[in-house]
Amino acid sequence: MDPHAFRDLIPHRPPMVLIDEVIEYGAERIRARRVVRAGEPFVGPDGLDDAALLEVIAQTIAAGDAMYAQSKGGRVLRGYLTGLTGVKLQGRAAVGEQIEVTGDCLKRMDGMGLFDAEARAGGRLLARGRFKLYVEIAYPS
Repeated sequence: MDPHAFRDLIPHRPPMVLIDEVIEYGAERIRARRVVRAGEPFVGPDGLDDAALLEVIAQTIAAGDAMYAQSKGGRVLRGYLTGLTGVKLQGRAAVGEQIEVTGDCLKRMDGMGLFDAEARAGGRLLARGRFKLYVEIAYPS
């Protein structure tokens, strides 16, 4: 598995690609990492901005879903973050820290996916909550 293959599968382009690598993907679990770097967009003196952390989580799920779809012969046509529920931000990742994101799929139905997700840095919980996404995938007939 090439941990950077997701870059060709999502619509984001630098500097809006906010994950470095996908380290696990499948029907039930997706994991990715990102190192916070000085000078990057959304990184200030206090580390990665809260809104950007939520985008890191959403991109983790989107990238992993796209890689999983590709492994099954499909390709993602479009995808959208459709909602957040019970999200709690509990800290920020500082410059130089590595963020690890885990998304566990709870349910899929007609393109909708419901994921419990969390982001951690150095073992500290940064954010946790439920992410809802819509993903349209084309499979060969």
